[in-house]
Amino acid sequence: MTDYNTLAPGSRVWIFQADREFTADENKAISSALYQFVDNWLSHGSLLKAHYKLLHNRFIVFFADEEGDNMCGRAIDASVRFVKELEKEYSVSLIDRSRVAYIKNGKVEACTLDELGQRIEDGEINQDTEVFNNLVSTKEEFDNSWTVPLSKSWHRSFVMQNQ
Repeated sequence: MTDYNTLAPGSRVWIFQADREFTADENKAISSALYQFVDNWLSHGSLLKAHYKLLHNRFIVFFADEEGDNMCGRAIDASVRFVKELEKEYSVSLIDRSRVAYIKNGKVEACTLDELGQRIEDGEINQDTEVFNNLVSTKEEFDNSWTVPLSKSWHRSFVMQNQ
């Protein structure tokens, strides 16, 4: 596995958010599986410069430095198949993009996009609440804007359109 700090800022990023927190035992097992996957991740028959992070007991993040050569579709498909295997093994949803995660009292909480507007109305979250932008696509974006206040996120426009 490639050291995170050596990956180029333009390295591609994929974020998978679990619909629940992983237990300590699951974190350990999943981390081991992720390491094995990333350490053997191939594109065009060559090992990728790649890294993973398992964050907040809820997020799996893949990073791949393409070094001037686009990743092949098979490499991307392999990562999705791997994540689907994790879903089955741990009875967790990782590919559902309708969930929003945010930080409340130092803890990661989640709700559906449909519930987000109601949580704003109820005062549970506000425009300053930090939300996770799982649509970031590069390491640089991940480092600088994975979490942003709701007022500066794409979620805000979604909530405004649906209220």
